Amino acid sequence: MQKVKTGRGMGLLVIVLAGSALLQEANAGPWEVGGTGVDSKRKVKAEVALRDSSGARVWARPVLGYAHPVNERMSFEVSHGYGVIDRPGYRASGARDLDVKLKYQLARESPTGLAWLVEPKLGVPVGDDRKGIGRGRHAVELPLRASRTVDATTYTGEVRYTHVLGGDHGQRLWGVGGLVEHVPGPAWVLGVDVFADTPVDRASRYHVRSNVAAKWRPTAAFEVQGLVGSTLTNRRGEEQVSYKVVLEYKY
Repeated sequence: MQKVKTGRGMGLLVIVLAGSALLQEANAGPWEVGGTGVDSKRKVKAEVALRDSSGARVWARPVLGYAHPVNERMSFEVSHGYGVIDRPGYRASGARDLDVKLKYQLARESPTGLAWLVEPKLGVPVGDDRKGIGRGRHAVELPLRASRTVDATTYTGEVRYTHVLGGDHGQRLWGVGGLVEHVPGPAWVLGVDVFADTPVDRASRYHVRSNVAAKWRPTAAFEVQGLVGSTLTNRRGEEQVSYKVVLEYKY
């Protein structure tokens, strides 16, 4: 009987440790609001995404990415891909812009403090801007995030500044959002986020959207992510519905 109890205890310990590991990894995912973790292993990923509105269907298929850890507090990622725009009477395809981003963990979570991370991203205009797939200008994003994990749930808040260089004031945006992730079991992460942004000089032209997503990790190295998102309120354009599937491999 003692051996049976010990075996059950060890099994429970394995599940708890696996769940704790997933909570650490839950800081990265398909949501628009990011997390506060850095990549501890090299990672390759492939993504297919669709943004659908009454005026156009915009595809990213595929986007390929590579992430590399620099040290315990820093990692970087590059991604590039192919895009398709499908409007009534018009269809175009071509290269998307190149994205380069750096994750730097300002502070780790402690019993008395939050986890903090900054993740600057640069969009390099290598895409087909004449077809409307690339911006044709450099773009900078500066998000700052803080998070706290309580039991099996992680709460993250984000503020973000976006600037498309060379653009008018409508290309400078402030954004704010929140993400809630829950780990129901060792292989799963479920979450929902809400994000809103608005031009710096026209606060009334805000766009509010939300995404529901899940991550499934059948092994320690392989992960599948799926997302469905929708506009809640858009004062500067059409309502949009988003879909995304991501495959990741860590090594």
